Amino acid sequence: MQAFTQNSKTILSIDFDRFATCPTICDYCYVGNMERIYPAYKEKIERNVNWAKDKPDNFAKQLNTEYRKLRKSKAKTFRRLDKLPVRVYGAGDYHPIHYEWMKKVEFKFYIISKTLTLPHMHDELRKLLKLKNLTKVCLSFDAANLKNYKDNKKFSRRDKINFAYTGMADEFNEVVKKYNFDIFFNTSDKKVEKEKSRLIKEQCPCDSGALAHAGSCSMCNKCWRSSITKQNNWNYI
Repeated sequence: MQAFTQNSKTILSIDFDRFATCPTICDYCYVGNMERIYPAYKEKIERNVNWAKDKPDNFAKQLNTEYRKLRKSKAKTFRRLDKLPVRVYGAGDYHPIHYEWMKKVEFKFYIISKTLTLPHMHDELRKLLKLKNLTKVCLSFDAANLKNYKDNKKFSRRDKINFAYTGMADEFNEVVKKYNFDIFFNTSDKKVEKEKSRLIKEQCPCDSGALAHAGSCSMCNKCWRSSITKQNNWNYI
């Protein structure tokens, strides 16, 4: 795969270098470890930044070609690929130039983004929501950008948008006294923290340990379900 990344949790993802695309580098981000362990992965996400910027049509074409091949694959790894859309930004975050390739992909996808919570990015968000292959935008919050919540509240409870919070269980239980979230992503691998997370109804069941990691996003649809995914043939290629 030249453009896609195989991802145990989401099966596939489209990743970019975080230093080139993220407004801030989160201290809980797992991508740094990936870059250290897999030098080829770091090279790929750096290449994707320039590829998407300089040749968006070619980048979209490559993604479409790879996706079609993987949907036909008999490999056990990809057997549930038809059960979920593709995650965009397993690493990195949205940049306005990405719209140029997003509008040309032929497969369903969803976005998890902190950048799109920024008030000056809301016109981009509205533009993205009109894309027929985008199933959902998950607006991602944590302690660092919670200040943007008020400006995003107008988007709450809309089809194709939900709100997520990333942090620790005790932290989330305090935050939800004032704010509403659809998903909670637990950042700790400690057993006690996972147990706390499982008591939270908004939990990501993978991050809380309620679901096995491999393919978990094909079992759970909290991040990507919308009116588009309710149709029987929603992921037909």
